[in-house]
Amino acid sequence: MDGNKIATVGMFDGVHRGHRALLERLHSEARQRGASTAVFTFDRHPLALIAPERVPATLMSLSDKIKALKESGADQIEVLHFDNDLRSLTARQFLKMLHDDYGVTALLMGFNHRFGSDRLDDLSEYERIGGELGIDIIRADELRDESLTERTICSSSIREAIAEGDVAAAAHMLGRPFAIQGKVIHGRQLGRTIGFPTANIEPSDGGLMTPLKGVYAVNVSLPDGERRRGMVNIGVRPTVDCSARPEISVEVYIADWEGDLYGKEIRLEFIKRLRDERRFPDIDSLRRQLTFDLEETKKLQP
Repeated sequence: MDGNKIATVGMFDGVHRGHRALLERLHSEARQRGASTAVFTFDRHPLALIAPERVPATLMSLSDKIKALKESGADQIEVLHFDNDLRSLTARQFLKMLHDDYGVTALLMGFNHRFGSDRLDDLSEYERIGGELGIDIIRADELRDESLTERTICSSSIREAIAEGDVAAAAHMLGRPFAIQGKVIHGRQLGRTIGFPTANIEPSDGGLMTPLKGVYAVNVSLPDGERRRGMVNIGVRPTVDCSARPEISVEVYIADWEGDLYGKEIRLEFIKRLRDERRFPDIDSLRRQLTFDLEETKKLQP
């Protein structure tokens, strides 16, 4: 077992700019100490066990999170199963587990991070316990961005932005566009009737955030790796769907592309919210608006 290892622990949902600043600090500390690095995360949000009704929607799937953490350059990624046994550990017991089972000798803690069933409030308490166990506790600073006047860079702020349809602000905080990946499924093929055939997307991760209803410009990654510009409608298609209880769908029109995508996975990267979803007086009015939306979509920078 490596006896000189610096680690950090967290949910890391979205692996956003704040997380990446923390990971950069982790690597900087490791170089100074001649240590290896480890990142500990969890297979599910703690609220999934404690209060399932309060579990927040996620910003990325577990597999995407693991991939992003690996890309950070960490020597070791550990996904801990959050169950009652793990939940019951006190801060001391959790730190002892990191030290005894994984060889952790230093722990970098995020500025607002707490752990342990005893929920210690004071960093000095973690430092005291760590010192007794042979773990150096290091506190990271909060990442601040002067361009964000009302939000700090954290997962909850990004969820808030996506829920408001502000995918541009979400992308700024994430450091990349918010994305939905999913399988193309059969829909009612209503888009074909107005000259805008769409692909209905069933997200691969049912717990993923869905942006506010509306029309969005997106980049589409196709199964063969090709990328195309597209526009997505999230909503109930009020002009063409007269169902008594229409379901919210995610549909994408892929510009200048034709082909069969049924059963295949595609990825949508959200660029900008174009407008609200609304009911048009007739199909011609809807078609004119979609034509205008498509022109605006194509003008946007990649």
